[in-house]
Amino acid sequence: MKRAKILFIVFTLLCVAAFALNTTQNASEVIKKVSAALQKGDSQELSKYFTETVELEILGKENFYSIPQAQILLKDFFEKNKPTKFTINHQGVKDASSFAIGTLAVASGNLRVSFFMKTENNQTLIHQLRIEQNDEGVNE
Repeated sequence: MKRAKILFIVFTLLCVAAFALNTTQNASEVIKKVSAALQKGDSQELSKYFTETVELEILGKENFYSIPQAQILLKDFFEKNKPTKFTINHQGVKDASSFAIGTLAVASGNLRVSFFMKTENNQTLIHQLRIEQNDEGVNE
């Protein structure tokens, strides 16, 4: 009886650890794919990682949008602001939440990009994306 209890506890801990590791790996993969889409200015690829309704802020205009609406807005933004480089400055994962903050280089200078994600049903999706003027005023 004691042995069965110990085995159950060990099994449970292993399952929790595996879930946490899978969430971290999944979030890291999504961050890589989203970063590549941002660098290319690929709104279609980027929108694959949005929740059904995404909070989107582009240079001060903020609202909640459906995936198709967000994709159109980002396509328009990327046509006017062709990205040349995207660099991740910070990223983190805690439980089912993750985030990344980076710098998007465009012809007019550097923009700050941050996106926040949730993992549900083994799928990590962006629920908030912000593209803002870089407050530092320094081109990196």
